[in-house]
Amino acid sequence: MGPVDSGFLMIESREHPMHVGGLQLFTVPDGESPEWVRDQLTVAEDQVSPRFRLKPKDPVGLLGNFRWSVDQHLDLDHHIRRSAVPGPHRLRELFELASRWQGSLLDRHRPLWEVHIVEGLADGRVAVFSKIHHALVDGVSALHLMQRACSPDPDATDCLPPYALPAATIQATAARKRTGHSLPDPASVVRGGLDLAGELASIGPNSLKVAYRSLRDTGLTTPFDAPRTVLNGRIGGARRFVAQSFAMNRFRQVAKAADVSLNDVVLAVCGGALRRYMSELDELPDRSMTAMCPVNLRDESSEVGGNEIGAMIATLGTDVEDPVERLEDVHESTTAAKTTMRELTPLQLLLMSGYNIAGLGLSMLPTYSLGGRPPFNVIISNVPGPRKQMYFNGAHLEGTYPASIPVDGMAMNITLVTYDDQVDFGITACRRSAPSVQRMIHHLEDALAELEGAVA
Repeated sequence: MGPVDSGFLMIESREHPMHVGGLQLFTVPDGESPEWVRDQLTVAEDQVSPRFRLKPKDPVGLLGNFRWSVDQHLDLDHHIRRSAVPGPHRLRELFELASRWQGSLLDRHRPLWEVHIVEGLADGRVAVFSKIHHALVDGVSALHLMQRACSPDPDATDCLPPYALPAATIQATAARKRTGHSLPDPASVVRGGLDLAGELASIGPNSLKVAYRSLRDTGLTTPFDAPRTVLNGRIGGARRFVAQSFAMNRFRQVAKAADVSLNDVVLAVCGGALRRYMSELDELPDRSMTAMCPVNLRDESSEVGGNEIGAMIATLGTDVEDPVERLEDVHESTTAAKTTMRELTPLQLLLMSGYNIAGLGLSMLPTYSLGGRPPFNVIISNVPGPRKQMYFNGAHLEGTYPASIPVDGMAMNITLVTYDDQVDFGITACRRSAPSVQRMIHHLEDALAELEGAVA
């Protein structure tokens, strides 16, 4: 197991479940019962992907790292579960169920994933809540796995759940095992070592460049710019999860009118919502709150699994009342971050990302006492999703709502997925440190409407 993946297991505790989740809403085909969904998600044991058969192996390595072992007696009834929404059968009750699942630990004696099939919604839709440990896949990979299970063809009947392998893949894997693996070319190993040495040698000059830009008035937001807020203390283990969809065109029209990116509009809307939320708590800081935005470092050839993410920090303009000025501040901040990141190699970018989040990592150590300013105030992730309407063996996917990971020093996590003509928000927060987080959904709507009116 790699050091980053091992780290997610080492820092996990009752207060810090380290799994990512996702809530998907489906409309089942006409004439099918809710039980049909469970039938579609049930597979034979030999069809389960090798990654979804992995569990942590005891004992832990001498350097603190974990190793994987393969579960030879996979109990699919444990991993694929059936539940129902209690009365009055609204989305609110569904979110309460998802909140409890997101706040409970996965069993380390089994492969680290669960799928909950939820019936009983008043409108007849069926929900699927999936959770998988961050040591197995990062959040982007988890969402892509769920989305790849679906098809843009409403008549397709060959869709398999994300934890299953297609028959062709199983045959190809068996063929690779029979042929074995060839030894690497020694010359390529030497070239790779020289390239790595060159990159390491350039880290110092590039670090000085980044530090110089942060001291100049270039708009670059750094880990030293975030104020301390009520969201940046110790957290408990209970979670609150809420979700909402918005029309994509609303964000696009604002982006076009203001000549900024769609992601800039998202951050400005989140900043406006947080300004309202923090004001209600009488906790709005004088300085602008900042957000860490994960950056996907995975290229198209990367295998799904493990963790390949970087991090940039952006201002949210929560100290600015005018929505247009807030959007301008966000745009200046993200432009400066992107300009800096474009000049770095992937390894240097990874090291810079580690620097950006180092303060948050230290806050999760048992011996660390939180004090001073956090490196950022919230995490906001924007994950590109399918550009067409998707179906799972005829069941229409209505939306995908990510559930992520609050940690000590970071009580709220906002993740959104773009899906065809909509933007699906999922907000996960510590139930104690971020009270009444469901109000954020209404504040997002108000902040977006305000920005629409201001740029019209």
